[in-house]
Amino acid sequence: MKKLLGVVCLVASLASVLAAATTIRTENGVANASSYTADIARGSWFVIFGAEMGPVSISVYSGALPYPTTLSGTSVTFTPASGGAVVSARMWYTLAGQLAGMLPSTAAAGDYDVRVTYNGSTSAPYRVKVVERNFGYATQAQNGAGPAQATYGGLDLNRFTTGKLAQWSTRPAKPNDEMVLWGTGVGADANSDLNGGTSGDQTAAGQVRVVVGGIEVTPVYAGRSGGSPGLDQINFKVPASVTPGCFVSLAVKAGGKTSNIGSIAVTDASKAACTHPMYTEAQLSRLDQGGTLSFGSLTLTKSIVKEFLFDNTSEVFNGAFYKYGVDGVGATGGYSITQIGACYIYRLPAGTETSSGGGTPVYLDAGPQLTLNGPNASNKVIPRADGRYDLMLYNSGYLGQGVSGTPTLAQGTYTLAGPGGADVKAFSVSLDVPGSFLWTNEASLANPIPRSTGMPITWTGGGSGVVTITGDAMVPAGGSGFFDISMFICTSPATAGNFTVPSSVLQQLAAVPAGSTSGSVGTLSVYANSDTSKQGIFSAPLSAGGTLDRGLFSYSIGTAKRTGWQ
Repeated sequence: MKKLLGVVCLVASLASVLAAATTIRTENGVANASSYTADIARGSWFVIFGAEMGPVSISVYSGALPYPTTLSGTSVTFTPASGGAVVSARMWYTLAGQLAGMLPSTAAAGDYDVRVTYNGSTSAPYRVKVVERNFGYATQAQNGAGPAQATYGGLDLNRFTTGKLAQWSTRPAKPNDEMVLWGTGVGADANSDLNGGTSGDQTAAGQVRVVVGGIEVTPVYAGRSGGSPGLDQINFKVPASVTPGCFVSLAVKAGGKTSNIGSIAVTDASKAACTHPMYTEAQLSRLDQGGTLSFGSLTLTKSIVKEFLFDNTSEVFNGAFYKYGVDGVGATGGYSITQIGACYIYRLPAGTETSSGGGTPVYLDAGPQLTLNGPNASNKVIPRADGRYDLMLYNSGYLGQGVSGTPTLAQGTYTLAGPGGADVKAFSVSLDVPGSFLWTNEASLANPIPRSTGMPITWTGGGSGVVTITGDAMVPAGGSGFFDISMFICTSPATAGNFTVPSSVLQQLAAVPAGSTSGSVGTLSVYANSDTSKQGIFSAPLSAGGTLDRGLFSYSIGTAKRTGWQ
């Protein structure tokens, strides 16, 4: 019996040791400390996510420079995959689940195996690529997503509104303002690693450019910030011709790589706050102070999807109640955004990476189910699952699939009601859905569609809402496994009956052959949508007090098809 107990204790002891092993997270375990993107630049700060990498309470080095290679029992090494001397990182802080360190500028570019050692336990190797440059800038959400943590020098922060935040003054940028982005990864600088010195401007050497609202500018300075090892600053002027907005897209190009893509707030010289069609100045001020906004977004959708061999008609209800912080409402999903007239162009270059944390909603509970009433819908129950409310109302079935249900959506008024839940109390909202919408020249468009001339789109119906025309192209980038993605979205009043997408917009898309078998994909869609500035707006009380900041019950009816772009 004693022997058996001893074996049991030994197994338990081994299990405890294994459970406490130092590990690096398998996905995005090592990343740029500012942008949370992959690839570590020489001389830059990085973060590592994992388990048992340091003490339970955070330990931050606050002593004299240089930063140490071991902090509270934690050290990080980079071993060249091709062989060679091991490189020891400089440590900034360490915690069980996260640490930050700096890769010395003396490390050569190439593949490395990263290992974390904590109190004698060493993690399995994690392969990373060390590159010459991979600049990432800090954001307000501290995860690389959303609005930038940009300054004007001194204690002035870029924010939506003019005001105060602790010891800082806040305001949106004005045209020609000089701003400063703070981050890491602009390039190696051995003079900085040990004592915080700087070798000066790296703009020319790194071919550094700042892209503001689609306008590329050369920075005034791009290099180390004096006195802070590994910390870079990029000083640039806001272009005079940039279109003002609360979320003007912002990116930095350096050494052939694009930074995380976030935004800055810009307004004209006469205004104290930026303007946005969805948010009031009071709501923007709340975001400036670190607060959250709550929303309800509920949609009835009728889609005809045309593939090469078959069509499918489906009707779906989907939506959710949720809350976002500033990273959520300002996240661009990695896309750079520019505007031409009534059209917006979105681009995501191949290999562009953004933080997985940006834009993640916190779902709110408005009850176990919602109830839909209207033409062909009598007390139709819409259940809640995984935080969302979703129901397939009708599906005509793809090739080889059976028909599900009968069509529901018709002209008339639909009412949606919720009984209330843990977060959102009872509510009711009505929406007038138009009787029909037809894209009348869909069949006459060439395939591939020429990009050198304007593309006319005509339709009938759509009620008093708006028509949204969307085209996109997804093209493989060599053998990298990534895609270059480009997309435009144009809007017009439904009552207009026609809209011509300018050639200047179409030319922003990559070429996609008709019926492409190369992996390239092109699509074009035309949908009638609610005018969300006038239709389906509702409010609902929150259990914690107050009401939803914005509630929308909307419709979307239209057709999408595959196409090429010539």
